[in-house]
Amino acid sequence: MKKILTLAVLTTALTACKKDQYYLYNDIARLQFGPPVGQLYYSPADMADTLKPYTFYYEPAAVLQDTVFFDIYAIGGTSGQDRAYTLEQVMLEGEENAVAGVHYKAFDDASLKNAYVIKAGEVHAFAPVIVLRDASLKNKSVKLQLQVKANDQFQPGEIRKLWRRVELADQLSQPAAWNSTATTYYWGKYSQVKHSFMVEQTGEKWDQDFLTEINADYALLSFWRLKLRTLLTDYNNAHPGAPLTDESGETVVFP
Repeated sequence: MKKILTLAVLTTALTACKKDQYYLYNDIARLQFGPPVGQLYYSPADMADTLKPYTFYYEPAAVLQDTVFFDIYAIGGTSGQDRAYTLEQVMLEGEENAVAGVHYKAFDDASLKNAYVIKAGEVHAFAPVIVLRDASLKNKSVKLQLQVKANDQFQPGEIRKLWRRVELADQLSQPAAWNSTATTYYWGKYSQVKHSFMVEQTGEKWDQDFLTEINADYALLSFWRLKLRTLLTDYNNAHPGAPLTDESGETVVFP
């Protein structure tokens, strides 16, 4: 009987821990980031959008700001009225942090008063991050880490889903879709020189949208991999003794 009671207590404790871990609350509204709506119940996508690189490089000089969006969700059901939520910046130790008013609009900027809201009857919204084109971004990239902040409408949800990050630049930067798989099998080690070569030689942007599109099509991946290898060979043949090298002095190669 004692063993049965002990097992029952352990089972109850484990169940409670699991409930706490996944924030299965129904007593209070909570807020957390998540994947796009279409992937909401696909667990491998839970953390897919934690980082979004953005560069003004491709935009005309007249474009001085843009918007990066993250999917955000209210946990605990809908409400009959609009509910404002609050975000805040988290400083990253040892990193070049974005500066409010210089690299992005502060989350409490008056112009964004109605931007951070979960609408009545809904549990999903797109959280906007207004990024600004500062001259410093020509020479460096900065990181903006944002997280959910408790207010009178929402408490934070799952700990691991409370943050998102934007890496901002005004120069070529590595798109998120140029991931470890793409590095190993298709494009090789990232460098700005290689990226610039790809853009100039093909007329394509090789940005996040373009890479996401071709990543979904093996035939396109194979085509572009072979095309880039051919273009690089042609370049190196036209420059005997001076193969294309990147900003670190390494010879540019495609797998």
